[in-house]
Amino acid sequence: MAATGPDNAWSVGYQASTYTGFSIDEPYALLQWNGRAWTERRLPHEAFLLYKVDAASVGDVWTVGIGDLGQPYAGHFNGQTWTGHPPLGTSAGPSALLDVAATGGGRAVFVGHDGSEPLVVEGDTHQFNRVAVPGTEQYNGVLRAVSSTQDGSVFAAGDRYVADAPYPEPTIVQRVGGAWRVAALPAVPSTQLTGVWARSSTDAWAVGTQDYDSAPKPVILHWDGRTWQRLAGPAAAGRAYAVAGDANGNVWISGTNPIPPYIEYPGTLLLRYTGGRWSVAYGPKVDGSDPSLDALANVPGTSSFWGSGAVSTNGLGMAGVIEQTR
Repeated sequence: MAATGPDNAWSVGYQASTYTGFSIDEPYALLQWNGRAWTERRLPHEAFLLYKVDAASVGDVWTVGIGDLGQPYAGHFNGQTWTGHPPLGTSAGPSALLDVAATGGGRAVFVGHDGSEPLVVEGDTHQFNRVAVPGTEQYNGVLRAVSSTQDGSVFAAGDRYVADAPYPEPTIVQRVGGAWRVAALPAVPSTQLTGVWARSSTDAWAVGTQDYDSAPKPVILHWDGRTWQRLAGPAAAGRAYAVAGDANGNVWISGTNPIPPYIEYPGTLLLRYTGGRWSVAYGPKVDGSDPSLDALANVPGTSSFWGSGAVSTNGLGMAGVIEQTR
């Protein structure tokens, strides 16, 4: 999910999924908001699935996913047309790109994994380069989310396995002041980080879930320009997927309620931080089910937010969902 203003936003994903694959040749989903309605857009034929999208401006939008040959795929929109690009070439092996941060001027930072190692790639529509992040050479891990700021900082979040540990621990790599490095984090074992958002080089947020396969608990980390600290949010149980904020200090985190034993919940779990205080809000139900929003985006110039994800329908299928705050 990405927005450049009230009259322009993008949401990506996939469609036509079946138990045996996909029922159409190009199952990616690419939607554009024009201020009144969402319209499906099409990409060059190299695209197959899309994971994330980000926009620096109306005429500078990037999306990332999988190409038709299974290779990492990137698409760029210049305000008029989309072009497709293979950031790692056509034979990328086990590599995957999972998120993108548009940094302006047609440039972007991509993150994912290179087999078993975290991967950072920087580039534009003409050239892409792998970035060596000191300290990650021996990692067995992945970067799942990335965010950039107007002052040139970049934060990427994911997780890694240390030694023979059965569960991962969170990891963040960041470029603050021009150099990439691995951030020092508080000890939060058995945790996957899935979302990151940065307002500036001194204000960044990362979220994920601890004990995600047993008794999940939201994990909220905050960077104040010196250290990353874990914050106690308003929900003791459940999952946290994505985070986004605005220029006025508001921060939203999307997630889901705890796993069984199931009880009746009001809807999609949303955590809000504003004025130095936390609160819990809920999005609407869809056909009696609670959507899972794995992407959030602020509408620049406003305190409104978009969220996108999916919901289970009739217990058998999945449907895409887009929500907006009021």
